[in-house]
Amino acid sequence: MQIGNNHKVIVALVKRHIEDAAFYWAQHEASIDSPRLSLSELARFSDLLDAHLEGISLAGSPGWQPTLSALERWKQPGEAFVAAYAALGRNDPSELAELLLHVRAQPEKLLRGVISAIAWLPTTSALTCIAQWTQENNAPLVQVAALRAAALCGDEAQEAISQPLINFLSSEDAHVRAAACRVAALGGGEGEIEVALHKCLADPDMPVRAQAAISVARRYRAMPVPNDRSQNSLLAAETLWQCVISQVNILTDTKGWYRKQALRRLNRWVQHLAGMVPIGHPQLDALLQFMPPRLALRFIAYHGDPAHLPHVQARLSDNDTARYAGWVWQTITGVDLASAELTMAEPEQTPSDTTGDARTDVDHGLKLPDAEKVRHFVRIPLQEGQRHLRGQPLDPELAMHLLEVAPHAVRSIAAQYLQLHHPVARVVMRGGARQQIAALDQLDDDLFHSGATL
Repeated sequence: MQIGNNHKVIVALVKRHIEDAAFYWAQHEASIDSPRLSLSELARFSDLLDAHLEGISLAGSPGWQPTLSALERWKQPGEAFVAAYAALGRNDPSELAELLLHVRAQPEKLLRGVISAIAWLPTTSALTCIAQWTQENNAPLVQVAALRAAALCGDEAQEAISQPLINFLSSEDAHVRAAACRVAALGGGEGEIEVALHKCLADPDMPVRAQAAISVARRYRAMPVPNDRSQNSLLAAETLWQCVISQVNILTDTKGWYRKQALRRLNRWVQHLAGMVPIGHPQLDALLQFMPPRLALRFIAYHGDPAHLPHVQARLSDNDTARYAGWVWQTITGVDLASAELTMAEPEQTPSDTTGDARTDVDHGLKLPDAEKVRHFVRIPLQEGQRHLRGQPLDPELAMHLLEVAPHAVRSIAAQYLQLHHPVARVVMRGGARQQIAALDQLDDDLFHSGATL
């Protein structure tokens, strides 16, 4: 593909770059829950995605029409990501206007592609976009995209926001308030920001309450006064607990795409709640029984207390949850099902194996556990009342090690543990591989070589 004012762009090649970039972005997004994909393997997706994005960028303005056509045809977040990356990289007003026209028509589906594109841009371009899109005269949709991208990018992006964060936390638009709560989780702006966050804990909009709770929990873990820290953390956990209960009730009344979106939100809330709820909470068993089985298993994996392994073992005999329950069991105990000969022969697949919420892509490749063998397996008992991951008590050193070598689903648990219990530690699991590797290098210095107290 030759590029320049006097050279012709090969449209077919640009279209291939667009298709492949959208595909690799989707793979990258889905990898966060992968029980097999490692950071080194993610780097391959990141490199391929970057290569195709470079091809689209080199095409310049002539490549915009096929990029827009792909978005118009498929209407998926992957195509929105590619279109946003191209338009924002050139900062072309007409292209951005066309992009946003489509995003406004389907914000629930397309906005996350735009958010990811901002965070994927080179730092200078990302900061420029965040500064421009957070200006006072911009529409709420644009401000939401910029704020959520800033939350992904971190402190430098937070400083690029054009208005005081308090303005967004008190916005009339609930989506803006929720996005601002994400930024507030990064810290800073004590005083009025803390007051505004606590007000959001009682917001009439449930997603705002939930995000405020997540942010309060992260901020107050760093407080030097134990009583204040404990009180605020418990308040945040109680707020999110109630949001999860309400969202589960909503989930039962939704179908199709709306159910998928509700479940995406609920999965995120559940994993955060699992890290926030104190070990040994007296109402946990009741909560686990109330939640749908897969969500309860997700909670247990992120919570990490071996006291809940009987609940996991009870799900090993259920065809809909057996593989996932087996993965949760070995993730907490550290016992590999296959190596310990605790698996069953694979049954023939039937059409019912691919329907409903129960069997998901996350299950593909997971071993089918033998429930009876697992129940009678003799292992070194783990200490109940303490978080475990891969059979060991979870601490910063183990979390860092697993972030470097473990599959993504395990890395996600380790990253959340560090982020919640040691707020200086932050690895964005949805970030590119190079970004994550750089963050791990910095964390290694901050946590283990700077003399900081954990």
